[in-house]
Amino acid sequence: MPAFRHTAEITEFIRPEMTGKGLGTAMLEHLEAAGKEQGLTTILASISSLNEGSIRFHECRGFRRCGQFNNVGIKNGIVFDTVWMQKFI
Repeated sequence: MPAFRHTAEITEFIRPEMTGKGLGTAMLEHLEAAGKEQGLTTILASISSLNEGSIRFHECRGFRRCGQFNNVGIKNGIVFDTVWMQKFI
């Protein structure tokens, strides 16, 4: 949509056994660089509240919490929230 042409939402999934090897950082750096070239100014990430590692990962790379939807998902019988994070690039 033209009104949101400067904003992108990202989703990254990395197998648990592959975390901590720099893959997430490399992917995010690539997405940010490509986004800047295309005129993006904002990146949004929607993260399960159960995924504390992903929330920390994004916080360490300049993302800030900007919202939360409560009790919107269920995984393995556990109800969870969705944490929204934002980064200006």
